[in-house]
Amino acid sequence: MKRTGLYPFWTWVFWALGLPLLLMALAIVVVASTDLGNVPFDHPGLWWLGGAVPLGSLLVLFGVYRRARALRRFSQAELAELLAARVSPGRQAVRAGLFLTALLLLVAAILGPRWGESVEKRQVHGVDIVVALDLSRSMLAEDLSPNRLEYARQAIRQQLTERPIFRRANRLALVVFAGTASLRIPLTTDHLAFREKLEQVRYGDVPRGGTDITTAITAAQDLFRASPPEATRAILLFTDGEDHEGDAVAAAKAAYDDDGIRVFTVGIGDPASVSGAQVPAQPGASSKPLLYDGQIVFSKLDVDGLRRIASAGGGDYAPVQGLYRLVSEIANLWTAQLSTEERRIHLPRYQYFLSAAMLLLVIEAFMADHRRGRAPLPRRSWMQEGTA
Repeated sequence: MKRTGLYPFWTWVFWALGLPLLLMALAIVVVASTDLGNVPFDHPGLWWLGGAVPLGSLLVLFGVYRRARALRRFSQAELAELLAARVSPGRQAVRAGLFLTALLLLVAAILGPRWGESVEKRQVHGVDIVVALDLSRSMLAEDLSPNRLEYARQAIRQQLTERPIFRRANRLALVVFAGTASLRIPLTTDHLAFREKLEQVRYGDVPRGGTDITTAITAAQDLFRASPPEATRAILLFTDGEDHEGDAVAAAKAAYDDDGIRVFTVGIGDPASVSGAQVPAQPGASSKPLLYDGQIVFSKLDVDGLRRIASAGGGDYAPVQGLYRLVSEIANLWTAQLSTEERRIHLPRYQYFLSAAMLLLVIEAFMADHRRGRAPLPRRSWMQEGTA
């Protein structure tokens, strides 16, 4: 058998490269041009794993090239014919195509597509927590990297939406404040929606400047009116503590005494800095410092003030670096039945892709790459001489 017959170029290119890439392109076109483009995925950030398919195709073709080159080294045509007599070129290529298609389906299963809806009813037992995030200009100070606001956002995301100890049944709400308060999301067990709203928060979302912690506590109290009477309520107040208006200590005490709302304060800033940090005039590392009467404005973390607020509110204080401790305290609070929720959830469909991939791998494993029957032995020269 000739080398070109054992490794037909276009047959291998189609099965090892063309078919997987064609399926990938078809999937992209279908998703982009139909309603499937709105299908949610469990792990969309792993899309780059799709690169394993064309990479695998190139490795297969490189292996074919090396085997073809090795076969060409045999100088005796009879030996090459003997080695390749039972080999089926088409079956080898088909096996490679099945393997690479299965790899593509495995990547799709890992991404975790979901479609179709189901209504889920469940009783919610947990703690109602209002996260109050300071958006005043002083939160742009860079004594925490990249600045106070971004550092606080990262801490909230990691400790409240990603930490395993934190109950998924806890309801979260988000209030942002500066000179006034603004609701971003009411109490919900949908932590993904909470996280999305948190990521959208920017300096300037609250039009009135300054820092009024009292208005944030009052806004949180209003949200808790929808909570059951027996619910455990907590406010997580993220701020540098510079309160320009109102009496936050009195507001925290009233919330705790009247409604049983615990106020936990989280200090955003560097407590070791004596003079504080410069406040930039606008967001961005290249912004000039803010001036008042020709003097640079500094912002210093008010640890004592935040401790007084937490003490009056029946809660506790921690710097943002110690937020995990406050979260642990809240996680250990008594939980109550908060509500019975109906949620529409997208059904996971990864199992279809996983099953199809397993089936292709089984077929590939049981498919022989040689013809049935015995290969005819080549006639040697001494046999030809004896029959002459």
